Amino acid sequence: MKKYVNYLILFLFFISTVLGLIIILRSSPKKEFVSKKYAKDKIAVVDLVGEIYFSDSTSSFIKKDVDYYVTKLTTLFKRKDVKGIILKINSPGGSVAAVQRLYHQIRRLKSQYNKPVVCYVSELCASGGYYVASACDKIISCEGGVIGSVGVILQVGNISGLLKKIGVNIEVIKSSKYKDVGSMFREMLPEERQMFESLVNTAYEQFISAIVDGRRLNKEEVMKFADGRVFIAPQAVELKMIDAIGDEEDAVEEVKTIAKIKGSVEIIREKPTIFDFIQQATSETKLELQQYNFVNLKKFRFEYMFE
Repeated sequence: MKKYVNYLILFLFFISTVLGLIIILRSSPKKEFVSKKYAKDKIAVVDLVGEIYFSDSTSSFIKKDVDYYVTKLTTLFKRKDVKGIILKINSPGGSVAAVQRLYHQIRRLKSQYNKPVVCYVSELCASGGYYVASACDKIISCEGGVIGSVGVILQVGNISGLLKKIGVNIEVIKSSKYKDVGSMFREMLPEERQMFESLVNTAYEQFISAIVDGRRLNKEEVMKFADGRVFIAPQAVELKMIDAIGDEEDAVEEVKTIAKIKGSVEIIREKPTIFDFIQQATSETKLELQQYNFVNLKKFRFEYMFE
């Protein structure tokens, strides 16, 4: 018994130490961007990595959610010494609302402050990630970058068959016919399917319109690649999904060209924190678990997401 008590004490000590460290790090002043050389004109690099969502109470403590990126971009646009921004994307997408918020904020900031934003695809720019990228002035990708998956996905779990097999019956009391729409405890009704299809089709049209406006393409050009497929960078160039293949230095030169900057610039980058390492370590596990998490607090997933 004493052995288990000792283990419990050690566990509680570990938890309190970690929480204390997190509180100290979050409350201490941050030098969020670092650089190696000084120049009058600066270009900021913002890493958009992973899924794009609004935070919830269980993850907002360490996760960079869409509000984080909105705040960060707004701060950088307001800085007079920052002449342009590189949005470095490696993302499979995210929720419809969060993706649209970031897209519209980038376009609004560009218009308000007249500063260029160039997207650099470091690996993956799919679905909602590409939605956000289309708000940028130019899109440059590494040669092996994967781009596309234009579309919308809505998933609803159904465990009614399993419950029937194990003898579990769910009683539902509701105020109106569609109050339990998307319930995983019964088969979907035809009119409910029609309702969900309407949501998906509307969000899809919004996606198409965002690409048309952001990439300055006509709808016929967009529809050539807007069927859920993904493309490697050379194919994406041919389809006008992106502008060029290059590296991060090429993205810097593109910002300088658009902003009409002559001479050297200082590249400022976000300084990694312990939360970045935690998020990176947990993001892949979360993606895997989502595929099997049918019993979730959310009734359904409504996303611009590369599956």
